[in-house]
Amino acid sequence: MTHQEESTENTTRKNEQLTLLFAHYGRAIYVAQVLEQETINMVAIDEIVTTKPESATEYDAIWAKYDISKKMMGIMTSLLQQAYDIDEMDMEELKHLLALKNDLANIYFRFNDLTTATEEDADRMIADFVDFSHRVQVINDKLRAYREAYNSQNEVTGESIAAAHAARKSEVQSVN
Repeated sequence: MTHQEESTENTTRKNEQLTLLFAHYGRAIYVAQVLEQETINMVAIDEIVTTKPESATEYDAIWAKYDISKKMMGIMTSLLQQAYDIDEMDMEELKHLLALKNDLANIYFRFNDLTTATEEDADRMIADFVDFSHRVQVINDKLRAYREAYNSQNEVTGESIAAAHAARKSEVQSVN
């Protein structure tokens, strides 16, 4: 194999590894965003169930309050824990994963520079993203169980939740 062929093969392998790395990074960010939004939805649904808003304006105000509250995830997780009676260990894992989501989105590549990354560095980063995605899936499964128990206890039906989300969807049809 000539030096040029070897160089081309190394470049191709590096590009494939970077593509794989970014695919796992994108999935990790996506599942984390879904987790964050699910916590917001659960808290908003709890307030809708407990306050029973009588007008569209009251209903919209609940969603608006929690949309703005994305920046105050500590308050949101406290409300979530109270409303859904979430175990302390599960709550700590949820808080940790939400903090990691912010780190992944904002500073991860500051400390994991792709311009100087070796193949081993890239493999470690991929493993980070795969592990994070798995941990998010585990906590999502637990949140689903808490949500089902809450719904059963409060006689919340799938139809009422679908109606709440349908009304919400009509407010934001697309990002354009």
